[in-house]
Amino acid sequence: MPRTIAWVWNRFDRMGGGERLIQEGARYYRSIGDRVFVFTWHYNDEVLFNGEYEKRDIVDLGGKEIDRGNILKRAWSRAMSLPRLRAELKRRGVKTVFVQGEYDVALVYLALLGSGIRYRFLIFGQMFQYPHDNGKYALIFRRHLATIVSSCRGYRETIPLTAPKLSLPNRIANELICVVRWFAVRGAEKRFTFSRQIDWETGLLFGAKTIRARGAFRHELLTANIDSSATLSRFGLTHERYLLSISRLDRKKRIDVIIRAFAKADLPVDMVMVVGGGGDDRPFLEQTAREAGVIDRVKFIGRVDEQDLLPLKQACAVFLSMDIGDYDISPLEALALGRPVICPTEFDVEENDTLTACPSFHICEATTESLAEELASVLATPQETCRDKLGDLSWESYYDTLMRQ
Repeated sequence: MPRTIAWVWNRFDRMGGGERLIQEGARYYRSIGDRVFVFTWHYNDEVLFNGEYEKRDIVDLGGKEIDRGNILKRAWSRAMSLPRLRAELKRRGVKTVFVQGEYDVALVYLALLGSGIRYRFLIFGQMFQYPHDNGKYALIFRRHLATIVSSCRGYRETIPLTAPKLSLPNRIANELICVVRWFAVRGAEKRFTFSRQIDWETGLLFGAKTIRARGAFRHELLTANIDSSATLSRFGLTHERYLLSISRLDRKKRIDVIIRAFAKADLPVDMVMVVGGGGDDRPFLEQTAREAGVIDRVKFIGRVDEQDLLPLKQACAVFLSMDIGDYDISPLEALALGRPVICPTEFDVEENDTLTACPSFHICEATTESLAEELASVLATPQETCRDKLGDLSWESYYDTLMRQ
C-alpha cells in the first residue's frame, strides 16, 4: 500500500551529502509508489544537482536569514512556523517523517506533539562535527565534552573545550533548545546512524539506542562503465594522471592536508592534483599550494556539474577525502566505480565489514606525512577493485532498511 513520507531539512538550498541523501530517498520511494514531500525553511534550485533530480512536492516554509550567533532570534523565527509545519503535514496525510539534523529534530518534535505522526531521526552529522554548534557547551551535554573531543583526532583539532562567549539571552536560549533536542532525539520512533562513533556519541549524549545503516550510491553504479573522455577534455586532464578531491572548501574537509601531502609525496611529475568544489576556503587553499611549491600542479576547478562528477571519479588515479567525519558519501561513489580511495582514520570501518574486505579502500592518519606515504604506496601498487562486494552500501539497501526496521 502506498505511503506518504516527508523529509524535514532546514536548508534545502545547495549541493551536499545531506541534500543528496534526501533526493535519492525521494527518488527511491517514489519509484516504488510512495508519495514524498520535502519541507524546508530555505530552498534553492541548486539542490536539483544540475537537473539530476526533479523539482517536486517541495514545501518552502519561508525562513528568514538570521545570523547564526543570534540564537534567540533564530529560535523564535522557527518556532513561529511550527503550527504551519504541523498543519501541512496533517493536511497531506503524512504518516512518517524523516529528519536529519539535531535542531530540525527538535522542531519536528515540538510540531508533532500529540499529532500521532511518527518521526525517524537520520543522524547525518552531529554537533561535534560542526565547531559552530554551541549545543555541545550546554549544561545537558557539557559533561561529555572532554570525553567526546578526546575520542577523535579531528575533534581535538577543531573543537575548543572552552565555550564561546554568549549574551545572557542567547545562553538561556541555547540551554532551552538543547533540553528540547535531548527530548526530541529520545522521542524519535527510530534513530539511524552511519557509524559506531555516532552510535556511541548518541548513547552517551542522549541515552538512546541507534540502528546502523549506510548508503552512498545507486546499485547500478557497481556495473557502470562511464565514458570520461568529454569531461577530461573539458578540464585538460589525462586518464589516471590526476588525484581527485571534491567537497565543499572548508576547514572541516582538511583539503590543506591533501595539498601538502601531494607536495611531499614522491609522485610522477605529470601527476596533478584536482580540487573540486566551492567555498570560503579557496584563497587559503590556493595559498597553501603556493607555499608548498605546487600551485602549478594543483587545479582548482570550482563547483562540479552533475554531468562531470562521476566521469571525474571514474578516471582519477586516486580519490582522496580527509573530512572530519565518521562517514563520507563521495569517496564511496569513487570506490563503486572501481577507483582506489584514501580516507582518514575517523572514517568508520569495523572488523569484517564490507570496506575492510575491499583492498582498494585505504585508511590513514590525516597528517601530511602519513597521507604522503600512503599516497605513494597506493600509486606504486596495482589496485584490485571490489565493486562486486559493495551491494550493501547502495541507496536501495539503505532506504529499505529505514522503513523495514
